[in-house]
Amino acid sequence: MSVALAQHRGARGVFPLHAYHTRETTVKHMSRHPTIGITKDAGTKPGETDAQPDHYASSVEKAGGTAQPIYYREDLSEVGAILDQVDAILFSGGNDLDPALYGQTWHPMAKPVDPNRQRWELALIEAADARRMPILGICLGCQLLNVHRGGSLIQFLPDLLRPTPIEHRKVHDVPLRHDVTIESESILAQTIGKPRISVNTYHKQAVDRVGRGLRITAHATDGIVEAIEDASMPLLIGVQWHPERISDEPEHRAIFELLVQRAAGK
Repeated sequence: MSVALAQHRGARGVFPLHAYHTRETTVKHMSRHPTIGITKDAGTKPGETDAQPDHYASSVEKAGGTAQPIYYREDLSEVGAILDQVDAILFSGGNDLDPALYGQTWHPMAKPVDPNRQRWELALIEAADARRMPILGICLGCQLLNVHRGGSLIQFLPDLLRPTPIEHRKVHDVPLRHDVTIESESILAQTIGKPRISVNTYHKQAVDRVGRGLRITAHATDGIVEAIEDASMPLLIGVQWHPERISDEPEHRAIFELLVQRAAGK
């Protein structure tokens, strides 16, 4: 058991597990398609709402999977039972992880993720990784994967001196795009079929020190890490951009198709 997960013990339950089982068991066992659990930026307490659009779910469904939302909760003993109901996990985007997880203090420009979500998803990714389940991390999900494996993050990209910096944040509510170069021998390159693609960009943080067993597989033109993977796993990939928002483009839809294929055991 990791130190992070050990610290999570003792959380109070907030949601009846039998209700969750009834819904998810029905979805998985009545569907001919692999079930992809998608973490949500909302919990199970009354009044909590999910502000995320359904781009993740629609991208999974276009790739041939069944999307199943996973809301965070305080009772970490439910992690195993919830993983039993899905074939793969997509860790979605969100706000910033507590830098204490990698030995730093908060940057003044950071926007903390809900602590309950952080505890839940650290426990979820540890258990999913131990089970060797297919995992895809997007934006925050990519950073979560790296931190879970013992890596660290750059907390605020504008502070990082580099020869030819580009803007990675969304400016004036307008999403920007930039090119990404993909390592030729990576699973990501084999999936996308191109050495260079255009991606959207919404992030102020990125991978710094790479976690255990992970390999950097894509960079932006200014050297910022854009993707990581562990090729020894059935599927364990993180991407820093948001392919779910541009999954009508074949190279980005291919990432979800890979997730669904691996969830089906292919």
